Amino acid sequence: MVPDRPNPDPSDASPPNRCRPHRRGRVKKGGYCHLAGDYYMVTCRVLLRRYLFKPDRDIVNAFKYLFAHYAKVHGIQIFAVCVMSTHYHLVVLDTLGLLPKFLMDVNRSLANVIKARYKTSGAVFEQEPSKVKLHGAEAVIDKTAYVLANPVAAGAVRDPREWPGFRTRIGDMGRSVVQGRRPEHYFGRRKTLAADASFAVEMPPNVLEAYGPERAKQKLAEALEEKVAEARAEVRRKGWTYLGAKRAMNISPFKQAVAYEVFGARNPDMSTYGLSPEEAACVKREYIAFHRAYQDCRRRMKQGETGVLWPPGTWAMVQHFGQRASPLATAA
Repeated sequence: MVPDRPNPDPSDASPPNRCRPHRRGRVKKGGYCHLAGDYYMVTCRVLLRRYLFKPDRDIVNAFKYLFAHYAKVHGIQIFAVCVMSTHYHLVVLDTLGLLPKFLMDVNRSLANVIKARYKTSGAVFEQEPSKVKLHGAEAVIDKTAYVLANPVAAGAVRDPREWPGFRTRIGDMGRSVVQGRRPEHYFGRRKTLAADASFAVEMPPNVLEAYGPERAKQKLAEALEEKVAEARAEVRRKGWTYLGAKRAMNISPFKQAVAYEVFGARNPDMSTYGLSPEEAACVKREYIAFHRAYQDCRRRMKQGETGVLWPPGTWAMVQHFGQRASPLATAA
């Protein structure tokens, strides 16, 4: 990519600190709720905004292979991918509630491949990926369009189809299979990993259910067209020029993006785009209830109480610290 510029999407941006509303009474967050059947937009960024993911044949192949291999292992359905030079985006369905393990395995392997490819060392990724939970078909459509329009929003190319990196297309959904070969320059002939891996680019089931196959693709195409138009208008307003595919491919992987970013900008972790006010309020109440229950369990554990049952979906305390979570309530 190109210098990683501020995100023009107002749903993902936030004002500087001086403009933020007063936070009195805001619920303290803790942990993350991961449940089977949740939809997400995921963003993982390179440390120091270096161009380590620049469009390179070996790097593109590594992304394809590792996404395919670990999606199968951890039950991840992939709907949209866009790999820019300093970060990557995914829109996925977490069918088994194992998204953190998927990201851990993919990012660890990618980091090793990249360090072997460029003969470097040290950390590759920022510590914490961004995971935005998508509530409802409209939120999935909105974020899919955002992901696929990202090369334009970043000022890389004027048309997203010109981006030479790994990027899926709306036309791929429900009909295309992405294939990758095991990256030999890192994994060699290791027998623990298959020589080839592939994944189908799926149509989001909740979008299919809401609109049917033809109308679903039409809705996605319209949303993408709108996002691209907004991104082009933002590029014009800021006086940027597009980097272009050739320059993006030839840029040094160790160069750092220098465009301005708002320090401490809010990082959303859910989207209720397209829901009615009542539906959005219900989602937010559940979100608040989870974090209150999590903080209560944390307080009790620190006080020495044993046998604490954490709220359903608690991830780190269950997976890494041997705690137990309550079963998810089911309808009678």
